[in-house]
Amino acid sequence: MTVLIDLGNTALKWSTTENLEEPHTIVHGGTHSFAEKLLSQMANIAGQTVYGCSVASRDLRLSVSRIIGAAGASTRWLGAQERFDGDFVLVNRYQNPSQLGSDRWHAALGAVSFLPQKALLVVHVGTATTVDCVFPEDDKMVFAGGRIAPGVGLMRDSLVSGTATLPKADGDYADFPTDTMTAIVTGIVDSQLGLIERGMRVMQQHGFDPTLIIAGGAAGRFFPYLHKEFPQSILKHNLVLRGLSLRAQSGENQQ
Repeated sequence: MTVLIDLGNTALKWSTTENLEEPHTIVHGGTHSFAEKLLSQMANIAGQTVYGCSVASRDLRLSVSRIIGAAGASTRWLGAQERFDGDFVLVNRYQNPSQLGSDRWHAALGAVSFLPQKALLVVHVGTATTVDCVFPEDDKMVFAGGRIAPGVGLMRDSLVSGTATLPKADGDYADFPTDTMTAIVTGIVDSQLGLIERGMRVMQQHGFDPTLIIAGGAAGRFFPYLHKEFPQSILKHNLVLRGLSLRAQSGENQQ
């Protein structure tokens, strides 16, 4: 059994390699007040190496490392690679591969493991929304880059903080919004869908017919809107943990 951690800006998710479909989730909101809860969940990991990826602050990552150390285990934080060699090959086309967010890289690995040898548009909806292009080329898969935009929550919060009268909207989408709350929700959903539609169109212009696969903390709520526009899209939670599992199982030591 190997423990895996996906440390994001808002939440920490962890699982074991044997139980990827039922991860534990701790919402931390950027604070350091979850030590007791994490320690109680990780009571039996002494002597293990915990594999993790993080896009959270350095201080938060250090806090998690200390908590795991207090449980008698060590942490190996894995970043993006130039190339993954395992059951498949994934090549990173970023100009500076190490600059790619580790969550995006591991989500791409997880998506390819789920849908091998297919062109993919990998959408991760969390604090930020990322839309990444992955496709086969010769005998390998290529991570060709992608798009980053504020996530659903950030878009909503920016309206609240940047305007004097707009509310922190919640509600449903409408084709013809007739109140401010609905107009805000609809505008945010359309903005997210537009980002994804553009990613699909670029892939198609380059001769690919990608499968759209979506994950992330806000994916469940956003997926019905996405599925209406893209009926063949797939909701697949825990892509990052799947990618980490691949590297842990292949004995990766790269940081």
